[in-house]
Amino acid sequence: MAQHSIKAAPDYLPIGFFSFFRHFFDLFTIKTFDLWIENKDYTMQLGFSCRALFEACMCHYNRKDLVVATTPLHHTSFRNILERFVKPENIHIIEFNKDYNGIAKIPDINRCDLIVITHLFGQDLDLSVLSDFKKKHNCIIIEDRVQGGTLDKKFSNEVVDISIYSMGMDKKPIALGGGFMFIRNKYQELIEDVKRTVETSPTEKLRKRFGDLLKKVPTYFFYNSRLFIAFFFDIFDIVGFFNNNVSLLKFTKSYRTKNPGFNHYNYMLKPSNALLKSMYKNLDNYKKMEALYTRKYRIFYDSFSPKLLHKFFPWNRGDPVLTPYNTILMEDSLVDQFLEFLTENKIPCITNPTYKMFNHSYEGDQKHKKFNDGIVYLPSPAIMKQKEIKFLAEKIEEFYRIQNL
Repeated sequence: MAQHSIKAAPDYLPIGFFSFFRHFFDLFTIKTFDLWIENKDYTMQLGFSCRALFEACMCHYNRKDLVVATTPLHHTSFRNILERFVKPENIHIIEFNKDYNGIAKIPDINRCDLIVITHLFGQDLDLSVLSDFKKKHNCIIIEDRVQGGTLDKKFSNEVVDISIYSMGMDKKPIALGGGFMFIRNKYQELIEDVKRTVETSPTEKLRKRFGDLLKKVPTYFFYNSRLFIAFFFDIFDIVGFFNNNVSLLKFTKSYRTKNPGFNHYNYMLKPSNALLKSMYKNLDNYKKMEALYTRKYRIFYDSFSPKLLHKFFPWNRGDPVLTPYNTILMEDSLVDQFLEFLTENKIPCITNPTYKMFNHSYEGDQKHKKFNDGIVYLPSPAIMKQKEIKFLAEKIEEFYRIQNL
């Protein structure tokens, strides 16, 4: 039985063992916490999740003729919220450049109320190109910066009006739940509306918070414990030896689908004091995470020649990659072969579970679909040893040679 050379999953929780279980003690807090923090230039609003805060913004701007310009890829919940609030014909796509790390084309439209941007792959898009468009239409720019750049900045660019963040189980900063956003203070009506929406939402029950934490316990071990991962792989190999229907790829996909770590539905809640305490304690705990991701990804990317680096990670500009997700771009027609190749080499992998396109068609959607369908999640470098990172890079290069790409 071949030994697993990589003891890591396609995700990682940036939190230590004892820190993880301390969140259970927050369930017993008797303190109350503010739902917002006012600063000189912006207001920080805390919420049950990033999607709840985004929907609170959309409720403020809700009207039948709302016109939105937006990037083509979003997290499922953000995509679904946009499709609920905006007619398909009023959603206009901002085209990515060929490397998917910048904006190539802004829609030529007569009116625009909102611009919604989703940053990808742990780095910020350059949004300065939207400055003239924003002035022309006097519109608001909202950014989903959950997968964006460093949190040393509140907004990725001066043109942004609202930036949204998650504190979920694999995010930064991490509180095993919750989210927050920054709104520039010149939008006082919006701020008051969002405050009212969050404050008047049903309060998260303590039993729900406890249940959500409990569900994350096995996920913590699957993603963070090298000893547990090694033990699980050995058991999985034994079961697979006797049952050909057992597949590491199928299990990884199934587990990720059933345990995303957040609520796709029923998320319009007011965070409990237990969740708020966890959030307040961890708002500044991102620096070590960013340093870890920067160091590990540098090892991974430095293992490739410039040609292969651009082929498999075209979005990489040399900026720090500040996410646990290790994404690679494969030709969409080769994704199944690539997944099979990795699985045969006992490397956990999964097809793109994060980004989704809109359900309606638009100009250029085949290009974006081809890109989105070619994304594969590799084991996260955050937990991998250097020799494992090098081994992963070698196997990717081997697949490249086999396919004569």
